[in-house]
Amino acid sequence: MTRTTSAAGQLSTPPAHASREPVAGADAPVVATVRGMFGRDSIYLLLWVVQLGMAALFTPVSTRLLGPVRFGLVAASIAIMQVLVAVGGLGMQNAVQRRYAAPGGDRAARRLVTVAIVISLVIFAVADLTGPVWSSALGLGPYPLVVRYAVAWAALTAISNAALGLLRSRDQLAPFATVSLMQSVVAEGLSLAFVLLIQRRAHTYVLGQLVAQAGAVAVALAVARPLLVHRRDLRMVADALRFAVPLVPALLAAFVLEASDRLVLQHDLGSASVARYAVAYNIGAIPILALGALTTVWMPRVFALADARVRNSVLAQSRDAVYALLVPVVMGLGIGAPVLLHIWAPPIYAPNSLRGIVAIIAVASFAVAGGMSHTRTLLAAGRTVPVAVAGTLAAALNLLLNLALVPVLRLAGSALATLISYMVLHAMLAAAAGTVTRLRMPRAALLVAVAVAVAAAFGAVRLPVTSSFLVGRGVAGLVCAMVFGAMVLALAGDTALRPARRIGRPLISRLVLGMR
Repeated sequence: MTRTTSAAGQLSTPPAHASREPVAGADAPVVATVRGMFGRDSIYLLLWVVQLGMAALFTPVSTRLLGPVRFGLVAASIAIMQVLVAVGGLGMQNAVQRRYAAPGGDRAARRLVTVAIVISLVIFAVADLTGPVWSSALGLGPYPLVVRYAVAWAALTAISNAALGLLRSRDQLAPFATVSLMQSVVAEGLSLAFVLLIQRRAHTYVLGQLVAQAGAVAVALAVARPLLVHRRDLRMVADALRFAVPLVPALLAAFVLEASDRLVLQHDLGSASVARYAVAYNIGAIPILALGALTTVWMPRVFALADARVRNSVLAQSRDAVYALLVPVVMGLGIGAPVLLHIWAPPIYAPNSLRGIVAIIAVASFAVAGGMSHTRTLLAAGRTVPVAVAGTLAAALNLLLNLALVPVLRLAGSALATLISYMVLHAMLAAAAGTVTRLRMPRAALLVAVAVAVAAAFGAVRLPVTSSFLVGRGVAGLVCAMVFGAMVLALAGDTALRPARRIGRPLISRLVLGMR
């Protein structure tokens, strides 16, 4: 990657990657950086989303091949994998990116990848040895093969995440894409091939993920080239751990907010209910999954901003841009939910009864966007403890709400618990970020647009689901997708497509201050 050095001695990504039209004035660095976030950085985001979205894309096939009970067991195993990645990863991915942004940080970042490998292997060895105890406590039996495979899959994922953090900081797009596609497209293909050719069992599906992840780790480490840690590096490692360790409870909290509802449903209602909820959640959470990847994709660029004024402006404009992009996405998901549900799941899942779940989870993405914006502010200031505290409290609230609401409202109880918890998390992170710096408020027009999107998503739940209405819903969803695409191109400064310029630029200029 070609880098330049600012007057403050910090490494910064040149704006030439991002903008296709000149920007003048004092705000030029801000606009160029934001365009870079939605330009070149969007490629990295797309690759992260591919990793997360391939499971949703293959869900229609998986649900039909495995059936509700076996698919529910796969969903529960994935939830276990996610929590183990949060623990075993120890927040080292962000630590690697933060260290890389410092002068001479490449070699130090490579040593931190080595630290991440050691930590991951130790933690997952403990998880494997104690597997029979915690697996039985979760109602999954005495450590079945599907859970054992999930533990190994988690170990490899934590290692590849640290290496991908370094590849992203280096702007090594080709190897980053290779690793990402191996642990997403190739992984899903292998899983389905194993299910079709070997055995239609949950553990066979997870085995395909495990094999593909092993190949992805091999490629990632070959490119990252981890270095041995020497005694003179211990101070640097200690500083990285002080930054990263508080992120573990924050990552665990993210797991609780995103996946623990499935464990509660597994315990109270069984695997079939987990499968039905997972289908609806996977659709509604599409923007949430993308938002989770934004921090990893954007933080190298944010860490490199030495000027506090520029950094604060970038954080505010990128926050507002995300809100603006979510407006057509949430509206589209709320309106088109029945269409997607009928595609994603067979009739045995009763897809029409799940459209309310999709709407609730989709609306929660606005709270997630705000929370992630405040998280980026805190990470840029090196303040990871408030992130951990807020996340832990929100996770505890989510678990309590699930335990209280699921017996009464069943699947809707889990969805409401998720929405309320994300809103509370947003409020706590906003308070913490306010002690670091106060970003300007979003425009009134943007807040009105968000309110309209929320109303449209919830209002669409009550619309009929007859064949003619399904066609109308599908058309409306496609229109929302086209508007979203036009807005992304406008944010990136892409002037190549005249229709996109006519649609996207007026919307962005009205909703996002400074992006004209």
